Amino acid sequence: MVSFTSWRLGHATCLLFLAPDVVAGSTVRQHSSVTVLLAGLAAIVFGLGDILGGVAIQRANRLGAPIAIATIATFVGALILGGVVLVRPPETVRLEDVLWPIGAGTMAAITRPLLYLGMARGPVAVFAPGYGLTMIVVPAILGPFIGQGLQTVEVIGLLLAVPAVVFLSGEGKLPKFGEFVRSPVIGLALIVGTSLGMTGIFLTQAAPEAGDLPAFLVLATGAVILPLAACRQSSNLWPERLVRRYGLVLGCFTGTAFLLSTAAYLRGSAAVVTALVALCPGISVLVSWRFLGERLYPLQALGGFFGTIAVVCFSMAT
Repeated sequence: MVSFTSWRLGHATCLLFLAPDVVAGSTVRQHSSVTVLLAGLAAIVFGLGDILGGVAIQRANRLGAPIAIATIATFVGALILGGVVLVRPPETVRLEDVLWPIGAGTMAAITRPLLYLGMARGPVAVFAPGYGLTMIVVPAILGPFIGQGLQTVEVIGLLLAVPAVVFLSGEGKLPKFGEFVRSPVIGLALIVGTSLGMTGIFLTQAAPEAGDLPAFLVLATGAVILPLAACRQSSNLWPERLVRRYGLVLGCFTGTAFLLSTAAYLRGSAAVVTALVALCPGISVLVSWRFLGERLYPLQALGGFFGTIAVVCFSMAT
């Protein structure tokens, strides 16, 4: 059975992607409170969607449910973003604005089954923080090499986001160092986290003039690849009504969150926006505690505190 905690960080981080600002032919970052607001709203929508996905998986109660629901949600999200692109077409489209998002979507879609495999093998308290931190660290390290340096207050916020993600996704406990090193899933966590971090780096090659097209291409690519993975787990190509119903609603959350996060990535640093969106488990923890009767662990509350301070630090950057 996939727990709420595993779905929370797992589903949300699979949807992270990046995009740059290009001014006068050079890549720059324009960080503002609007960026933080957009990324924060995206984290909220992702977190609410994660709770819905967790409920759907538990009610479906079968092995292929996570990928089946993710496939439907991705397909619905792609349709929504396709409509947005038609209503609000991009100003200009370069070949890079198409090829790099398709590459990012391919990598993210292939990574999703590996993520579910790691969650299933567990322990989640080792795997989830392992790949979540790797995902955050990759754009933070590579950012300066692609013109995305961070201000001092942003570095402080990024450092605070690290324990926030660990505490929020660790299911109320911290793994011992020996357990972390000897875990059979830590290698898989590093692969998944690196893949997701590089997925974001791929998207930085798209220009803001492409508008919502890169986001649509990422989801559209996933909508092509994920059904292949779903078919490998189930011979039933048409999922049951419960999966279709939850997948449809989750697709609406997915499309909305992608629109918000796209706007944030177009305006801010990849490392900062990634760290903010990765705090979405805090929303899921709060909702599941308040409305679903799940236990709120002290470490999760502490993670929420660190996350709040991190958001404040990012907001102070100019």
